[in-house]
Amino acid sequence: MPTSLTIDMKRVSVPELNARLSEFGEGDEISIDSCSGQDFVLNGNQSSAKFSLRGDVGDFSFLAFGQGDATLFGNTGNFLAHSIQSGMITIKGNLSDAGAALGTAGLLSIHGNAGHRLGLALQGAEIVVRGNVGDLAAMAMRSGTIIIGGNAGKEFGKGFHGGTIYIRGEVESVSPEVEEVRLREPDKLKIGLLLLKAGIKSAGRDFRVFRSAN
Repeated sequence: MPTSLTIDMKRVSVPELNARLSEFGEGDEISIDSCSGQDFVLNGNQSSAKFSLRGDVGDFSFLAFGQGDATLFGNTGNFLAHSIQSGMITIKGNLSDAGAALGTAGLLSIHGNAGHRLGLALQGAEIVVRGNVGDLAAMAMRSGTIIIGGNAGKEFGKGFHGGTIYIRGEVESVSPEVEEVRLREPDKLKIGLLLLKAGIKSAGRDFRVFRSAN
């Protein structure tokens, strides 16, 4: 039978938490309370369970995350979801720097703002940000999709190799490695479906499209 469990981070260390969570699977619902900025939370977790976390998490949390569905009601440190492999992570707060760096698959949904170097060297994963992002968004990106509902900072797309970026707001400066192309009907459909999956209410129109200039 599916398991429903609440874990208090005031009583459990991060290594103990990560080891324990590997025991759970599809249909299990795990609540993790009292997160207070600890690093490496859910590090390497490959469970298909559903996770709900309350509080802030630190650097390299959700590292190499796969299969599961996790929602964080709080803010994050740097390199969240580094090397994400599958599954879905929802942040009901703000993301710090280098979210989903080197991510190969899965979806990272940020309902607040994101810091610098979002999607660093992204390799196939999908990222949706409701708000603004910092400098160097999509730096060295190779494949995948990034949707930005707000504005972006400097050197947007620096070192870009491939994939697609959709942005609704303004860009402070665009790197020569990317170019704006026409928004087409398949783009609108893709944006709409990803926003729906990410739990963000918005239409697929009024976005700009950027792809590799090479």
